[in-house]
Amino acid sequence: MRKANITRSKKTSIGIFITIGAFLLGKIKYVLIVFKFFKLQTLISMFIYLGTYALFFGWKFAVALVYLLFVHEMGHLYAAKKIKLPVSPALFIPFVGAVIGLKEMPKNAKDEGFVAYMGPFFGLLSFLPAIPLYYFTHEPFWALLIILGAMINLFNLIPITPLDGGRIAAGISTKLWGLGIILLLAFSMLNRSAIGFLIVILGGTEWYKLYKKQKSLHDDKIEVQELEHLVVKIKNGSNDLDFVQEVTDKAKQKVTNQEITKILNTLNTEIEKMKKDIYLQQLSGTLVLNEEHLHPNQQVIERTLNSLEEKILDFKKEIQTTESYYKTNKKTKIQLLLIYIGLIIALATSFYYSHEILMNYQEIQL
Repeated sequence: MRKANITRSKKTSIGIFITIGAFLLGKIKYVLIVFKFFKLQTLISMFIYLGTYALFFGWKFAVALVYLLFVHEMGHLYAAKKIKLPVSPALFIPFVGAVIGLKEMPKNAKDEGFVAYMGPFFGLLSFLPAIPLYYFTHEPFWALLIILGAMINLFNLIPITPLDGGRIAAGISTKLWGLGIILLLAFSMLNRSAIGFLIVILGGTEWYKLYKKQKSLHDDKIEVQELEHLVVKIKNGSNDLDFVQEVTDKAKQKVTNQEITKILNTLNTEIEKMKKDIYLQQLSGTLVLNEEHLHPNQQVIERTLNSLEEKILDFKKEIQTTESYYKTNKKTKIQLLLIYIGLIIALATSFYYSHEILMNYQEIQL
């Protein structure tokens, strides 16, 4: 009997830690769209997920896990629909987690924080009924449900992207990502967690990319101004192919945006073709330089310039987003901070309460 209890204890512990790891990994796939139909996608993936975990850890654990993850993701779904963000339905992936797909990113860090914290908030609500149920029945399963829900959502509040905690922290200060990296790195080293190290790498990379973007904002703004000036110069001098080629070549040396560089290269290639055609016509004596002859060339240049203007506009929007996305007012920062701290306290208290209960049940001790 004791041997059976120990085996069950080990399986429960393994299941919980796999769940935490899977949930963290699931956050990497924040934008996942696989199936076409809402109800069919969620239902099929849920049953596959349920069956997989039931096979390894039993039906009770599997049902509890699916329930907790489903409610958590419904929190994200509710928040996204509240601010009119298009989303795909929830998808359950065995040993990865449950995710919803965001078809568009939030407009600012405030909206992103709202979508992020509603997941752990719904996660907290999901296991609160288990507290009175344990009190009246003294069934350890309810305590297991509480501690599993608390651990999943508490770990997910570590302030590092792509976890919900990192998305909430972004609306307070992106400097908190540094704290999240330290916390998760320490946890990963103590527990030898490969998934933890992976999240640290992803979070660190995201933080560094944001730092680079913000650092280059001034230079990017100057580049946009120069590109807009370039378009005007080319439009005014489009009849002079040598001039267009010269200003394009000079501009390419300063441009950092790869898509814009590609368009400038295309423009140069087209100009080379035009000049070659003119040269061949000169050799054959068929060259006629008039407005009718130059019109097709100008059309080619005009089409290329239209593409260039579109990319410049996209680049400009990207700069504006980088500059303003993480700017939140004092009221928003305080609101997000209070919600964040409140969730941590509530989940940590629930974890402690359920852990104390489970200490009395040797067969499911963690």
